[in-house]
Amino acid sequence: VTVVVFFIMPAKTNNFNVESLKGQAVRKQMWDTAQSVKEKFGKKLYESLLRGEIPDMSKILDRDDFTIMKRAIYATQRHSLPPVTTHNMLDDSTDPILSNIRRIGLFNGRNDRVKIVFHPESLSSTSPLLPMDYEEFVRGCHLGVFPSYYEPWGYTPGECTVMGIPSVTTNLSGFGCFMEEHDSDPSEYGIYIVDRRFRSADESCNQLTQFMFQF
Repeated sequence: VTVVVFFIMPAKTNNFNVESLKGQAVRKQMWDTAQSVKEKFGKKLYESLLRGEIPDMSKILDRDDFTIMKRAIYATQRHSLPPVTTHNMLDDSTDPILSNIRRIGLFNGRNDRVKIVFHPESLSSTSPLLPMDYEEFVRGCHLGVFPSYYEPWGYTPGECTVMGIPSVTTNLSGFGCFMEEHDSDPSEYGIYIVDRRFRSADESCNQLTQFMFQF
């Protein structure tokens, strides 16, 4: 299993980085290729059915179709690691997220079981790189992880719950405390609460790891 972690947190940047824009262009090219082949495939399938025939699947795509599909696949190949951040950071050396990524050595290598995507700006459907709003992004995730050390309330776990996405919070956030006090088993609602009040940092990390592993 490979876990893809998205950090969505505004930070100081000066623009998208080139590798991220290249990746977006390659993704669009692959999508356009798939749509083109699908349309051609569908037309041939329809014409065959109109003739009362079951199409020969080995002939429904021609050499040109395979050529453009191979080109699209070849375009995804790269000789460098995918960037962990989508933007050029102004405080690259001191940013806490990037500093911890360097410390634990997660650089999106082929064998890394955890991949990182740090998007240092708010989500927007008008973004040329990640064109989706907050609700759309949340619904596309499997799990929201918000292990705050302190948060007066913390809306994000509750928003995940409303949108049908399980989430992890802590008993040092207002929302986590509320759920722990008013429900005997918040996990029934897809809400997992990490104990950061009475456990050490290592124990809390192990509990968070266990929640994610069980999920």
